[in-house]
Amino acid sequence: MSSTPAGHGRPVARLQQPCTAAVEVVLQVVLIGLAVAVVGHLQGREMPERALGTLTFAAGVAATILMVVAAWLSASRRARRVAAAVGVYTAVALLLNAVRADGGVWALVGSVAVLAVAGLLALASRPSWRMGRGRGVAVAVTGGTVPMAVVALLAPDHTPPPDLVRWVDLVAWAVVGAAGLLLVGRGVVIEHPLLRRTGLAFAALGSAHAVGTLTGRPLLAGALELGAVAMLLVAAGTLMVAAIGAIGRQQELSRSRLAEVEAVMASVAERDHELRNVVAGLSGAASVLRDDEVGRSDDGRRLLLAAAAELARLQQMLDGPVPTHGPAHVATVLEDLAVVHRATGLDVDVDVVGAPEAAVDPAVLAQVITNLLVNCRRHAPGASVALRARVRSGQVRIEVADDGPGLCAPPDVVLRRGVRGPTSSGDGLGLAITADLVERHRGTFSLVSGAGCTAVLELPAVGCRAPVPA
Repeated sequence: MSSTPAGHGRPVARLQQPCTAAVEVVLQVVLIGLAVAVVGHLQGREMPERALGTLTFAAGVAATILMVVAAWLSASRRARRVAAAVGVYTAVALLLNAVRADGGVWALVGSVAVLAVAGLLALASRPSWRMGRGRGVAVAVTGGTVPMAVVALLAPDHTPPPDLVRWVDLVAWAVVGAAGLLLVGRGVVIEHPLLRRTGLAFAALGSAHAVGTLTGRPLLAGALELGAVAMLLVAAGTLMVAAIGAIGRQQELSRSRLAEVEAVMASVAERDHELRNVVAGLSGAASVLRDDEVGRSDDGRRLLLAAAAELARLQQMLDGPVPTHGPAHVATVLEDLAVVHRATGLDVDVDVVGAPEAAVDPAVLAQVITNLLVNCRRHAPGASVALRARVRSGQVRIEVADDGPGLCAPPDVVLRRGVRGPTSSGDGLGLAITADLVERHRGTFSLVSGAGCTAVLELPAVGCRAPVPA
């Protein structure tokens, strides 16, 4: 038993969230540092800004693809909205930057798209907000960007005041930065890694554009943006890994549930099989007992007693498992079942040496022998059946032998569930259930085919009790 108080687990878990967020901040700083190093390497070379913009756009496309696929796999509303925000940012802002169409009216188009990103991030922080608001954001973005894009295409010489463009861009990215910080806080509170990581990345993007706008150093701003987009790529990759892991766990759970359902169906099939066998024997007994003379004879009274025993076993099947009441008096079980199945037209002879007692519930032994007798009647019609029992080496050996045509396939094949003969109308469960029952009671079961078929089962004799089956 653990010596740690039960209440200590939750505070530790709460401490882990800020620590994880701190690690992610450090990772963001490292990524930005690497991006700055890339910029330093590009300094003095031809077209460094365009190369940086292209690299950032490529990383954004990769992050968008990963995020969209992972959001679809996870079926998470939050993830879908975050993926939409990353997609809008990549498809508009990064694309305009990569093709150097980030001035004039096109800059205003990018600013409207950036405001849409902020709206989607706000929606991601509150998934209870329905998609009506998301559609409102989409309508606003379309209504704002399409007219401006048309103006930029039809009147390329028309340029808005540069100060207006700069301040609109600054305000738009400030809103994105605030939305990113909101997302970080929300992710820490509800322990949601995706919100923390994407919020941190968009907060860094807001800072990058503020630096670029206020300092007039586009390469530095580009380096910061590349680091932030790298963080988006990391967030998308971890979301993909988590989504795949969740699918694997769901598949494992589905396999477990399927196995449980199959076990229940197998149990139901076994019970149905046993009930039909008992009812078949009782039906034959009832037909014989309709004759008043037979009912008053010694054989009739013996048949009544045997039928009563079978009815009691049927009631036990319907009521469910009961504690084991062994031992089974083998001679009594065999003779009672022989009487019942003779009433169905089966020629059954009983030969028991001594008074063997098997360390097994009488109902279990009756179920095993019933299965074998029904099998004889179905697959060897008109054949004679011999029930033999004796004690040998601490085991009760019982043989059910018929002089019919023998097995239709090797014994190991016949004992598989669902294996039936070419002309059989059964379900192929009888022998498999029989073998399983015998083995669960520390016995052995085998089939010998030749001139007919002999089923041999050995069960512990009294003094070597079998455990109650699970």
